[in-house]
Amino acid sequence: MTMVVSLVFCTLIGSTTLANTNPALRISLEEKQILTEIRNNVFGGARLDAAFRQATISGQEPPIFPYEINDRGLIIWELAPSQIHAFSSSVGIFPPYQITSVKPVVIDRSPADATRFDTFLEEKGWQRLREILFPKKFYVIADIGLTTRAEQGYKVDLKTFVQLPGSDTTYLYRFASYKATPGTDLLQLSNLTPAQIQLTSLPQQWSGTLLTNEGNLHWTVPLKTKKADRTEINKRLHFSQWYLDASETVLGPMGSVSRYYYDGSSVSAKFVTTKPRSIDIHHDFPWGQFVIGSPQAFVLAETSEFLVQPVTSPAQVLAGGVSACALATQSSNSSELFTHLIGCVLEGQDPQDVFATLFGIAQSQPAVLPAHTLPTLYYALLDIYQGLGILYGIEKPKMFFSLLNAPKTLFINFEIATHRVRAFEKAFIPPSFKLAKMRFYPEQHKAVYAVSLNIYQSVGQNLNGYRAEWSTYVINPEESDPKPRFSVLEAQTNIGGFDPIIALERYLPGMDFSNPATLAQLIEPPSDQFTYTENINDGIQVRLRDSTEGIVLDVDIQYPPASQMLKTNPTTEWMEANDFIYWGKVADILKYDQQVMFADLLVFPVKSTDLISDSTFSEYVKPDPLPIIIWNGGQDVALEPWGNLEAVIVDE
Repeated sequence: MTMVVSLVFCTLIGSTTLANTNPALRISLEEKQILTEIRNNVFGGARLDAAFRQATISGQEPPIFPYEINDRGLIIWELAPSQIHAFSSSVGIFPPYQITSVKPVVIDRSPADATRFDTFLEEKGWQRLREILFPKKFYVIADIGLTTRAEQGYKVDLKTFVQLPGSDTTYLYRFASYKATPGTDLLQLSNLTPAQIQLTSLPQQWSGTLLTNEGNLHWTVPLKTKKADRTEINKRLHFSQWYLDASETVLGPMGSVSRYYYDGSSVSAKFVTTKPRSIDIHHDFPWGQFVIGSPQAFVLAETSEFLVQPVTSPAQVLAGGVSACALATQSSNSSELFTHLIGCVLEGQDPQDVFATLFGIAQSQPAVLPAHTLPTLYYALLDIYQGLGILYGIEKPKMFFSLLNAPKTLFINFEIATHRVRAFEKAFIPPSFKLAKMRFYPEQHKAVYAVSLNIYQSVGQNLNGYRAEWSTYVINPEESDPKPRFSVLEAQTNIGGFDPIIALERYLPGMDFSNPATLAQLIEPPSDQFTYTENINDGIQVRLRDSTEGIVLDVDIQYPPASQMLKTNPTTEWMEANDFIYWGKVADILKYDQQVMFADLLVFPVKSTDLISDSTFSEYVKPDPLPIIIWNGGQDVALEPWGNLEAVIVDE
C-alpha cells in the first residue's frame, strides 16, 4: 500500500462518528465482505494518519492495544504490617510510592453490592462490623496466565498496592514481571529476558512453575469438577470493586503507567471452585520472608479481556509525515526521528531492526531521544504496525473517547407498551436476537422492555460533538456468553455519522476506497439542527431536528432540589450491556473503567412542567418516560468498532 493511499483513507475518518439510522436486521455474505473492507481501510488508515500527523506521540490520540489473559489465576499472599518498609525496599518500591492496605481482592458477592453494603455500614457507624467483613490488609499478588493479542506467551506479574502522598487513590504496582517469550510488554517497553514458565490448566487442576534468577515459584491448585470432568463454577466469588478500581491504572518501575479498560469478563468474572486444603504453593523469592499465613489461589474459568493504553510523556511535534529510513541517525529531535522510523516501517524494514534503531539512538543520542520520550515513540511504532494489521485484516481497529461532565450525559428511558412489544421486536430486532428487559439502577422495582435515549457530548478519536442515540436491549444467542446488550436503533449527531448500517445504506457497487471523495459518500450528513445545554441552574435543554428521518425532539427539564434526587449507581447488568453495542447484527466491542461501571447517578422523576417531546419511537412506547438518569461525572471508553464482524453469521 502506498503512503498516499494511506493518507487518503485517514482524511475521511477525521470527521466521522458512529451513528445509525435503520438497523439492518439481516446481513448477507457480500454485505459482510463489504463492511470488512470498509472497516479495515477506514480505521486502519486512521491509525496511520495519526502517526503521520504525530498525534500518537503528541498525546492527542494515544495508542491503545488489545490484551487478553487465558488460563488465568491469582495467588495472593498477605504481608505482615510490621514488615511493609522492609518489603518495599526488598522489591524496589521507593518514595513517593507508599505500600497501602486494601479491602479484599475477591469477595463472595457482586462488586457493586459489596460496596453498597460497606457504605451502608459506614453510614450506620458500624465500623467494627466493616472491619470484620471487609478487612484492610497488605497483599502481594502473582497474576499468572497465557497472554494473547498485543502480548504473547506465558506470563507471571508480581504486584502490590500503592498510594501517592496526599491522595487516597489506590493503584496496582507491578514490581516484577516474567515472560516465557521475550517481546512486547504494555507497561515497560519490551521484555527481552525470558523466564522458564510452565502452566497447566486442566479441569481437575491448575498448576505450574516459574524459574528465574531472582527466585522460583511452584503451585498446584486442585479444582472441583462436575460430571464429564467439567470444572465447577463458584457462583459466589467476584472481583471486588476495590480491586477493579485499583487495577485500572497499573504503575511500574521508572515511572511507567498503563491504563487497563475492562469489561464483564472482569466485573462478572467466573471463578472455578478450588480445593483449598489440597493447594500446594511454595517459592523462594526474598520477599517471602515478609508474608504471613498461607496464600490463597483463585482460578478464572474464562478469558480476561482488556484494552490497554500506555501513559507516556507527550513529545513536542516539530515535524510530520514520512522521511527516509537511512537518515534516522541524523535526526535532530524526537519528532524528526519518528518521521524516519515511519519510513523504516513503510519501506519494509524488519521490525526488529526498526526497534533496534530506536533503542540504539536512545542510548547513543539522548539529546535526540531522551529517556522519558523513548516509551512514547516505542508504543507509537507499535501502533503503526497495529494500523497496518488493521488495514490488511489481521487485527481489529481500536478507538478511545471520553464523555464530558459538562454537559452531563443524560438518559431518558421509555417503557415499551405491553401491547406493542411484539410489533417493536419484529420491526427493529434481528430475527435471531431476543428483546431483553432492563433494570437501570437497584431502586428500580422491575425490569422493563425499554427504548433508551442517551444524549451526551464526546471528545476523542473521531467522536467530537453532540450525540443522541436511541437504543433498546437485546440478547444475541450467538455470543459465547449471551447477556442483554445495547442495540442502537437510531443515532443523530451534529458532526456527521458513520457506522456499519450507514455504510451499507450509502455503499454503491464499484466504489474505489482509495478515493477520499468516494469514501466521503459513506458519511451521513449531520442533523438539520442539534443543540444541547445542561447546568444545575438552567436545567437540560435539547432541540434536535432531522427532516430526512422525520425526527423531532424537544427536551426542557428543570433539576429538582438536591434533596429530591436519588443518588445511586447503575446495575451491573445495564453497564455490562455496553460490552457489545449492536448496530443491527454488527457490534462495537467496548471496554470501560469505574466511571462507567460504578458511576454516580442522579435520578429524578419528570414533573408536569417539564417538556419531553420525542417523535422517534412514539408509536411503540408509553408517553411518560421513566425517571430521568443523569451521569454525575465524565466517562472514558475504549472500543473495537465493528469488532464482531468476523463472528457475524450471515443470512442466506
